[in-house]
Amino acid sequence: MSVYVKLSADARAPAEPSKGPLDLQYEDDTDNGVTFEYDLHPSGALRVLRVFEDTPHRIEACFSPGAWLQVVGTYLRSGSEY
Repeated sequence: MSVYVKLSADARAPAEPSKGPLDLQYEDDTDNGVTFEYDLHPSGALRVLRVFEDTPHRIEACFSPGAWLQVVGTYLRSGSEY
């Protein structure tokens, strides 16, 4: 499942209005075997991860605890280490 992130007002540029219920979209590309998942650091930071079928995941984006309000998508199934 793709990952969608709602940013806090402080995380958006002052002139950049909210784009609706969720501001950033990380869309899966199943034709190329790429999906997006997310996980949460113990600090509350949100990581969006690009997950490939046969290789380790890669960090696509990271948001500080105060930068994001809501996330919708798949929580990283394989777990991660910090």
